[in-house]
Amino acid sequence: MDYSLLYNGQIYLLLIVFVMMIAGMVKEHGLFKDIFCFFEQSLNSKKAVVAVVSALTGLLPIKGRVTVSAGMLETLAPDKGCCGREKFGPIDYVSTHHYYFWSPLEKTVILPMAAFGLTYAQFMGIIWPLLAVSVAFILAYLIWGVKESDVELGDCETEIKVSRITRYVFPYIAGVGAIIAGIDFLWAFGSLTVYYMLCTKTFDIPKLIKYVDWKLVAWVAVIIALANFARENTDAIKAYLESTGLDINTTTGFTLLSLLSFGGAFALGSSSRFGALTVLMASIYGIEYLPWFFAVDFVGYLISPMHKCVAIGMLYFGTKLSYYATILGAWGVLVIATAGIGLIIS
Repeated sequence: MDYSLLYNGQIYLLLIVFVMMIAGMVKEHGLFKDIFCFFEQSLNSKKAVVAVVSALTGLLPIKGRVTVSAGMLETLAPDKGCCGREKFGPIDYVSTHHYYFWSPLEKTVILPMAAFGLTYAQFMGIIWPLLAVSVAFILAYLIWGVKESDVELGDCETEIKVSRITRYVFPYIAGVGAIIAGIDFLWAFGSLTVYYMLCTKTFDIPKLIKYVDWKLVAWVAVIIALANFARENTDAIKAYLESTGLDINTTTGFTLLSLLSFGGAFALGSSSRFGALTVLMASIYGIEYLPWFFAVDFVGYLISPMHKCVAIGMLYFGTKLSYYATILGAWGVLVIATAGIGLIIS
């Protein structure tokens, strides 16, 4: 047995650990409150405030960040029962879910990079069309789907301190930018973790360890190992699947494999699991299928009833499920169509 299949790419687990530790400190100490209030008070366009605030809160690498984003948007939404409030559910949703295409802090980006040995630039060179249409869709919804009158700007109760923004927010942005620029993530986020430890005086190692979801780390480790095994045994796995009628080179086989992958993501309703499915399928059939399975699995995850983000928005903003279905369905069709066109012309 080639034991290198077990540990190749596992160095990326450290990035996940660093991100979770930083997220724990940021959330517990409220380090980003000042930047949210700054934009709320500074922008002239009400819709621009909604876009920026939801985007910034969505960037937080924390579990259940859609709840954090909903809490911030609650300060901008009309009162319960008022017209326009239901639009904030999809705003909250789309603003916290395009990061799966591009954020170097997301497992859906880290997993393919680890499995295929890609740099961040190489990964984005593959995925950028899906990101482009997603951003275009989100902007179109914010511009034409939301009215200025739908937004109510109240007074932010937090006293804004520019020094806190400089001290706590800019380093985080610099850390993300460093990874995007190609700087080694261990150096970038290892240093950032130490920085936030010093800022918050968090020297309690057991507490830092508790910030980490170790079950998730273990899950990612298993997926990376399975992806290594799948790539090493691609021919044998493809031969077996083709013998069962699942030949991706035939219309029937391609359709069935796509439906199976979509169904898996739909049933699991987890970003890490949809990322895992994408990596496994692309590891078997080749990296040229990465955008296709990414799109299919993302949409399965997006509309999954196991995905709690829709339920959170319904509870917060009273958004009807049918309204969610319209917005998310349109986004999903656009993403899959883009991936399909890319597969045809590649």
